[in-house]
Amino acid sequence: MSNKVLKIIIFAVAILDCVLALIFSFGFNNDKKDNFVQVRQIEAQNPQMVDDLLAATPENLSKWVESNSKSLNDANEALKKDQMQKDILYTYLSELKRITTEEALADYKANFSDHAASLFAKADKKNDYIQGFNTVNNLKDLESYIRKLENEYASIKQDYLVERNYLKAANGLVSTASNIDNTASANKKATDLTALQDDVQGFRKSATLQNVFIIIAYALAIITVLLLLGFALVKIVKNFRSSYKVLLVLVLFAVIVFIGYAIGSSTLTPVALKNGMTASQFKMVNAACFTLYVVLFAAILAILVTSIMNAVKNRK
Repeated sequence: MSNKVLKIIIFAVAILDCVLALIFSFGFNNDKKDNFVQVRQIEAQNPQMVDDLLAATPENLSKWVESNSKSLNDANEALKKDQMQKDILYTYLSELKRITTEEALADYKANFSDHAASLFAKADKKNDYIQGFNTVNNLKDLESYIRKLENEYASIKQDYLVERNYLKAANGLVSTASNIDNTASANKKATDLTALQDDVQGFRKSATLQNVFIIIAYALAIITVLLLLGFALVKIVKNFRSSYKVLLVLVLFAVIVFIGYAIGSSTLTPVALKNGMTASQFKMVNAACFTLYVVLFAAILAILVTSIMNAVKNRK
């Protein structure tokens, strides 16, 4: 009886979690979903911008638009410079990766001084790149140097993408507010601004709900792993000869985690940025969520199949 009650509780919790997730997922139309992501990206980088918009009135909305337009224009220009530095490093890395023989390395080194003058003409780290390559004497040194530059490029690219996504979102929000501010009708202007502010406020509440889902997902994942490991250890201790089945389950679980990590995105979400996660840490979160979904689906499927089989046996 206790096993049946436990199964019913697990099944009910799983269904409730799925229903809540579906409500959250389908609560917005496509435009609302895009706007939700937009506001979250802005809040991760510049929450004051959103706070000021929520406090804006039809009378001072133009001031908000003008102030943020100016700061965003400056940020857009700075991003163009960052993109140039990223592109220079990418070009440099691409050239180094094409060097596959000692002879090719010797030729590249022979022409490096003249080539570097043009390649790094606008590079902020020109001297660092030149000094770094001057320490390369063979292909082994080159491989080590390339790995170092790849790590540097990955960091620069991630920072660039974060800033680009923020500016895209911020420019979009300012454009929306500007269109409202340019509305000829005072009543429509006030109505549209209120609607925009209500949406933004609603997005904040939805973000809170999203965080709750994440906490629940973490809790369920941890409980699932602990139960899995606990039952596995008990099984191994009680009957070591037949424990190979348990070991196979553990191996399968490890494979699921690996697949989740491999297919997980390394592009940080607004929530991940706000919590200061690295790309690797975020991939681990993706792996945990993927594992949770697979295990949860397997548990629900097992409960359903077991219930159907028991019902068929009882009828016989």
